[in-house]
Amino acid sequence: MSNDNSDSKLSRRSAVKIGGLAFAGLWSRKELSAAPSFQTAAPAGGKPVVLAPENADLAAYSQAENLFWCDVMMEHAWFFAFLMPGPELADARGQAENFQRTFQAQHERAKSATLDKSTYASFNRFTVELLKPFIDFKRRMLDAQSSGKLRSLVFPLFFDHTAREAERAVARLDKLTAGDPNFNYSELVDFWSAAMSDHSEFIAHFLDPEEQDLISQALDSSAVFKGFNQGNKDHTLRGGDVVLATEELIDFETTIADGINAGRIKSILHPALADHMRRETLKFMDEFKRTVKT
Repeated sequence: MSNDNSDSKLSRRSAVKIGGLAFAGLWSRKELSAAPSFQTAAPAGGKPVVLAPENADLAAYSQAENLFWCDVMMEHAWFFAFLMPGPELADARGQAENFQRTFQAQHERAKSATLDKSTYASFNRFTVELLKPFIDFKRRMLDAQSSGKLRSLVFPLFFDHTAREAERAVARLDKLTAGDPNFNYSELVDFWSAAMSDHSEFIAHFLDPEEQDLISQALDSSAVFKGFNQGNKDHTLRGGDVVLATEELIDFETTIADGINAGRIKSILHPALADHMRRETLKFMDEFKRTVKT
């Protein structure tokens, strides 16, 4: 078991308190990215998260969403390739690598593009057309892995999780193209609470079995967000409750990522995947705070 007892044995309330402080620190260090109109929230040692500025117009929102989702898709493809070793998986791995190159190229285009009211819609539509075959690939791989036709190291849930994220990206870009930058509270909570529950389950199953305290924390977090997902179908959730749990998850993911990088936590979780999940959680918090007053 990890020797980092101060990290792994935090009580829930202690974690919430530290999570709030850590989250405030992350967001107070916002700085301009290469595209001057965008803000980034960068955890220490992690990749920056590109966020649209407050009161962004449709073009600025579109560029920020393209930068975020193309980066996410590029990493999904890399994770698939990494988890498909050996000659028997060469074909599937090669397809994943092709998607990685596709979204890396589109991410570079999004970084250098100057989007305005006459160009943002066509750029969004182009990205959507790139996403559709990747969704099909993820769904095919899910069916193959679930049926035993594919013997990769990718959990079926991870294929499903990443397919849902790509479908969410399509819906978001389509909505911006139609002229609507706003988020729907119910849809946002439904999508992200399921994603956050998945994140926690992935962490639990990638940790070394000896990391029992951290595994318990991860499964507890998963249960919290599953509860939000179910509760969202029954009634309007209190925004403050969601924020508190998400801040705690940000802190937990930060603890995991830092502990893995420092060799304090035993796991088979790749540091890039740990950072990937943390950035998605930051994105959730940004969207949530744009949608409701907590």
